[in-house]
Amino acid sequence: MNRQAVLGELLDEFATRTPASAMRHMRHWPGGALSLIHLNVLAVLDLDGPLPMSGLAEILDVSQASATGIVDRMEQRGLVERHRGDDDRRVVRVALTDEGRKLITGMANERRDRMAMMLEQLDDDELEGFLKGARALHRARKQFHQDLPTPPPEAGR
Repeated sequence: MNRQAVLGELLDEFATRTPASAMRHMRHWPGGALSLIHLNVLAVLDLDGPLPMSGLAEILDVSQASATGIVDRMEQRGLVERHRGDDDRRVVRVALTDEGRKLITGMANERRDRMAMMLEQLDDDELEGFLKGARALHRARKQFHQDLPTPPPEAGR
């Protein structure tokens, strides 16, 4: 076995999903097109919970004015909502709505359903081999992330 050749072929197989193909899929999402920035906001809020507008802007690496515009559009679609702080009414926190959570769950479920349809195309030997490889990749990914240095805490979180 030529390890480098096999690694190259595996990387080619995994790299077939391009950002353009992901964008094509998101343009036809039920309820309207979903931009990458909106998807990023949904993912950040799902992971970190409600955030001050300034903290969200910092994580997105945009100005607070840009973050406000992004949140405005997402709020119009019912994906996020703003809350004023009880302690300091000047602080505006952004949170997912039930509709935003439903969208995230729907995306995960659709991905799982599509994956199930693809896996149905494999014969039993291919399926067992793929499971073995997927488990090995999961272990390697877990180890890789454990070995990464811990980033400093984000401001505004």
